[in-house]
Amino acid sequence: MSSARNIAEGFSITGLLDESSRTRERYPVVEIDVSTIADHPANVAYSMDREAIRKLAASIAESGLTDIPLVRKMADGSWQMISGHRRKAAFALLAESDSAYAKMPCRIIERISDEQAITLLHTANYFVRALTVSERAAATSALGLEVKRLRDTDESYKGKRTEDIKAEIIESQTGRKVSGKTIQREERMARKIESSLSPEWAREANAGNLTGEAIDTLAEMPLQKQAELYDAKSRGCVTKRQLSDYVKEQTSGTRTADSRLAKAGNLIASYLENPPRNVSSLDLSELEKIAALTARFGGKGKRCAPDARRALGAKSSK
Repeated sequence: MSSARNIAEGFSITGLLDESSRTRERYPVVEIDVSTIADHPANVAYSMDREAIRKLAASIAESGLTDIPLVRKMADGSWQMISGHRRKAAFALLAESDSAYAKMPCRIIERISDEQAITLLHTANYFVRALTVSERAAATSALGLEVKRLRDTDESYKGKRTEDIKAEIIESQTGRKVSGKTIQREERMARKIESSLSPEWAREANAGNLTGEAIDTLAEMPLQKQAELYDAKSRGCVTKRQLSDYVKEQTSGTRTADSRLAKAGNLIASYLENPPRNVSSLDLSELEKIAALTARFGGKGKRCAPDARRALGAKSSK
């Protein structure tokens, strides 16, 4: 009988990455010529951004290799990368100017099946990398084959939800808890980003710069309208809060100011409309404080959306 806890015949990502003497004996670290290590075809689901590779190479040159890559020894004696594709690319980049990086220390795994290798690749990435929403979803989606295998070999899995089995696999391999609901939500969100967001907004979503609410709102808009909305924002609109607020403000049918500001504005307006006959120095001092405080925000309301009304075809709200 199979289970998520023995899918890799007793080893897990946490076990492979620790430094115990038993691990070093079972999975030795060997220096391998990076040019002889083949990339795993399943790694295409993950970003290999050149700028990120250059930054990683600089970090390795300065601080050394902090995480040992996992490499699979194939039946014919060749090598296949399981976890460490970006580190391998960084070493190859460094080797172009320094032969000392031609070889990379790797932890060797032998006698595992293709299916086990794929499971290890995706759970390892889930464990050691900061993934985008789409990459995390790709990692869990790829575990679908392992879920099917578990259902075919263990009756206890046949009535269990797919996302819960995936969560069990990830926990057994990484030691980290993740809920089935989280996996389901991330996979659904990734599908929405891929199918319903314009390229510009998809990049922001994958970078973690949009809330789920903002993604849902954008997904309901035509792609052309999304692109126009993105082009209309100013360069100063870059953070998750700024971008998400921008989407909310520019697509909301009714816009209202913060209730605290609205109340303060009404009180100040009431005072100015009917000021006392002799304005006291204390009143003047308070008015000067208010003027100084609000001056800091002069024009900032337009920072994220200088041309948003034009982009959305909204009417003036004067």
